[in-house]
Amino acid sequence: MTNNIFSPGLTEYVGVAAGHTIGMVIANPDPAVRMLLEIPDKYPSIAILTSRVGAAAQAFAIDEAAKSAQADLLRFELPRDTEGYSGHGNLFVLGCPDISDARRLVELALARIDENAERIYINEVGHMEMHYTAHAGVILHQLFDAPLQRGFGFICAGPAGISIVAADAAMKAAPVEVCWYGTASYRLSMTNEVIVGITGDYSAVKKAVDTAYQTASTLMETFGSKPESILYFNG
Repeated sequence: MTNNIFSPGLTEYVGVAAGHTIGMVIANPDPAVRMLLEIPDKYPSIAILTSRVGAAAQAFAIDEAAKSAQADLLRFELPRDTEGYSGHGNLFVLGCPDISDARRLVELALARIDENAERIYINEVGHMEMHYTAHAGVILHQLFDAPLQRGFGFICAGPAGISIVAADAAMKAAPVEVCWYGTASYRLSMTNEVIVGITGDYSAVKKAVDTAYQTASTLMETFGSKPESILYFNG
């Protein structure tokens, strides 16, 4: 989705991806913008990725991209969104040593977001987001306290209670530990969801997240259709 038929012709624009994600860069942020976003002077350029739907698809993509393009996380926010469903959108701002690093980071992240978005699921009333990686990098460590270079999994569903049941099933299915969590009134923006980050050996993390997916999907199906990836949902 990063190869767009329409391009606005702005030097700041890089591309778009699934989840109504848009990637942009600023070569030299205005001093007022620097002050508003608290951007240290040591970063001459910034990369911006922001989406209507998802957080983990974007976070995992940025984490991988940051292994090939130098960037430091400056801001991460989860605004209420998911285009009317029960969850969040996102805002990522990263500081870069030069504009070429910023652009490369965004290009790499956008390509991976299109792949990761397959694991964002919705049906008529709710959503799920389930992801895992064998080697968490610096960005996932900063965002979700994921231990570096260990397996990390992200479990999220809404309505919120479904995620609690899914996380419980996940913890019982494999030897993993909780390293981060958010609820409507804690770390999240009153979105109707619970997010649980887990860590452990990759095989255990994968088994736990897959169990969470099966549990949450079965519960959400009581509302209507089986949750589908946002890449294919037509409801």
